[in-house]
Amino acid sequence: MIRRTVLAAAGGVLALTLAACGSSGNTVAPAAPAPASGAKSAPRGPAASGTIAAVAASSIEVQNPSNGQVTVKFSGSTTFTDRIPAALSDVTAGSCVVVTGTGTPVAAKTVEISTAANGTCAPGGVGMRPGNGGTRPSRLSGAARPSGAARGAFGKVTAVSGTGFTVEQDNRQTGATTTVQVTVDSATTYTKSSAANSSALKVGECAIATGQADDTGAVAAKTISVSQAGPNGCQTFGGRVRTGGGNG
Repeated sequence: MIRRTVLAAAGGVLALTLAACGSSGNTVAPAAPAPASGAKSAPRGPAASGTIAAVAASSIEVQNPSNGQVTVKFSGSTTFTDRIPAALSDVTAGSCVVVTGTGTPVAAKTVEISTAANGTCAPGGVGMRPGNGGTRPSRLSGAARPSGAARGAFGKVTAVSGTGFTVEQDNRQTGATTTVQVTVDSATTYTKSSAANSSALKVGECAIATGQADDTGAVAAKTISVSQAGPNGCQTFGGRVRTGGGNG
């Protein structure tokens, strides 16, 4: 009787042990949430940029080597600007410039001119970014650099001479205003940004559009900037179209 009791107890213990092991073996730890298959980092830059391939009554087709052809729609609320060839005579006191060049003072390679908005030259405003493949010059820190180093300037022109001009430039790091001397020569090229309308949209010209893209990728343009193609064609940004949100 005692032996049967011991065996029964042992059997119960064994059964409980097997049950516990079976339960543990069949338990699967919760999987970590999988990243959304369609998740992408937010694109940067304008909604569309490239070469104008077609012009219609209220839209243009913009071709970009990275993302193909994008429809850009415009309306009465769209702001247009046109970049056209210019000269040193277009650089006047109070105008805004973006300069790329080398050395100190800056020996200008390119100068882009625009009109001040409300008396200020806001970074990123009309005329404040180089077109046709250029890059925006860095703000100057005021520290001396080698004479051959790439330099640039952007800000308001305070004085002009036959050999150059002076730019008043704000320093983001210090908040101070820096005066930058710019020299020009016969190799310096100039462009000018001015207010325009839809008549500036022409096949073969370059377009940069900001605005909101819908689910099909078509962009409702807030602004469209037009310029002539450079030696390397038209400047493009990002390679992707922003959908579901505005930009610019």
